[in-house]
Amino acid sequence: MPAAKAKLWVVSSIALLTPVVLLIHGYHPLADDGAVYAAGIKKLANPGLYLSDAVFALSPTHLSIFAHLLAPLLRWMPLPGLLLVCQLASIFLFLLGSWRVAIHLFSTDRARWGAVLLAACCFTLPVAGTSLSILDPYVTARSFSMPLSLFALAAVLEENWAWSIFWLALAALLHPLMAVYSAIAILTVAGCQRRLWLSLCLFYGLGWVLCAAIYLATHHADSNIAYACPENPGLKSETWATHIVLSRAALSCAALSRSYFFLSSWKWYEYPGLLIPLLLLGFAGTNKYAPWRARALAIAATLMGSGTLLVSLCFVHRSGSLLLARLQVLRGFQFVYIAGVLLAGGLLAKLRPRAIIALCLLLAGGLFLAQRLTYPESNHVEWPGRTPRNRWQQAFLWIRSGTADNAIFALDNDYIESPGEDAQGFRASAERSAVPDWYKDGGIASNFPQAAIPWWQGIHATEHLNSATDEQRLARLKPFGVTWIVLPAEASTGFACPFINARVRVCRVAVSHADGAK
Repeated sequence: MPAAKAKLWVVSSIALLTPVVLLIHGYHPLADDGAVYAAGIKKLANPGLYLSDAVFALSPTHLSIFAHLLAPLLRWMPLPGLLLVCQLASIFLFLLGSWRVAIHLFSTDRARWGAVLLAACCFTLPVAGTSLSILDPYVTARSFSMPLSLFALAAVLEENWAWSIFWLALAALLHPLMAVYSAIAILTVAGCQRRLWLSLCLFYGLGWVLCAAIYLATHHADSNIAYACPENPGLKSETWATHIVLSRAALSCAALSRSYFFLSSWKWYEYPGLLIPLLLLGFAGTNKYAPWRARALAIAATLMGSGTLLVSLCFVHRSGSLLLARLQVLRGFQFVYIAGVLLAGGLLAKLRPRAIIALCLLLAGGLFLAQRLTYPESNHVEWPGRTPRNRWQQAFLWIRSGTADNAIFALDNDYIESPGEDAQGFRASAERSAVPDWYKDGGIASNFPQAAIPWWQGIHATEHLNSATDEQRLARLKPFGVTWIVLPAEASTGFACPFINARVRVCRVAVSHADGAK
């Protein structure tokens, strides 16, 4: 087959596979981190949104061009449609990047397509306890930085350093932290490919020394709040010295609240997700019958995973360096998982067709089931314009159309854990300001110090809000100017609640000429 026709065949096949991946793994554009990025895009497009909590909408946009690229496009396309296009594009680019890497790992098209097919089946595979997946069922900056990193890996496998640097630079513009880990992985692959073992030992040794220096030189978490955040520090700090003390305490609290930062906080069943891939890849790296590039990738992934695991064990703990904790060194395991999936996919070529089909159905079916268990009360694919099945999201959409633009809402600080909520983001769906929550806003506060104190204040005001009395709610929420409150349907309250469904009630806390229902 001529080269041009072969490329067209590959692109066409991947384009046909793309919607299949979407249907298997689902699509939830305003859930989890997708809601964080969507809120930032909406804020950039409409500065009048989120006036009281702008720090939580804008902070994730400061180090990435992702939201800045999408926000101007809302003039021509509504955000729901734009996000769906982006999700499909990211799936296509991920599969294309997998193919480009597979070209350099395997000599037969059968093995290459095996790698792509397994990557498609494992699209939302969780990466141990890191709170990452290979990719997500929603759009974030990682949705594009990861495919770009695959392009960079493919370039370095053919020793085309100019293109590798180009793709890594693009990835860094979208997600600087993930691009750094991708760069470390790619340098490791290059060293393994050329058998520069002494240089690799020096590289990783210097990396360990650098982490030790950071550990010794940077601020450590306060041991007094290592396992529980203290009470609300107050809404105002009178002096700069007081502000610095409060900011450090709030940042410590935010970082310590992220259990996935610390191996000691993982569940027991998450540890095998680190050890088993390293053992399998280490074994693959010793296989003398495999192509050297495939072996080099396996060895590089083993080195990368072992190095990040060692750093985490030595320096990242609940009374250790906050900077190292916030850098989330175990994110390097995303490369380990992708390398493992691509190499394992190449082995599919040795199986019979029926065995290949059975294995793919088993993997795809398992991850389909996992997505249904993760988002049980939401549509598996949340198509633009379709009425959401999720009761919480129905309430959020009513809020968008039924309350004033400047209304300020309060929800229990762990509302995302409420039955049927499915991690649907309030700000992105309702387009209204809200007092910070523990989960998603805590993630923002742990990475952006300017959000730490507002987050700390907010989570104490909304702690156990669902079970509080109306008097307690009013006393705690008054300093935040809250005018509406979102409660579970079964919560006890005397507030007027214009919206109630089987899961949620939306209640008016205070009404003035400037706030309230439209």
